[in-house]
Amino acid sequence: MSASEIADNKWELEASKPPISDVGGILQIVVVAFFAALFGWMLMFTFQGIFGSKRETLADAYGNLTVDGKKAPEAPPAE
Repeated sequence: MSASEIADNKWELEASKPPISDVGGILQIVVVAFFAALFGWMLMFTFQGIFGSKRETLADAYGNLTVDGKKAPEAPPAE
């Protein structure tokens, strides 16, 4: 191996190490962990909405609403 190849290999080895010893590297790890936790939090609520228990909400009762907030009367049968 030539000296330039050895120097290139040393540079590649040094560049492949994660920068966890300086402030920028630690901040990068914290930011990535924050976004991963945010994604996990949103995914948790998504699964709760899909597989969770059914609740009666305003969106579920939209067809039953009237002006005074009581259940709509039954429509007369069509002739």
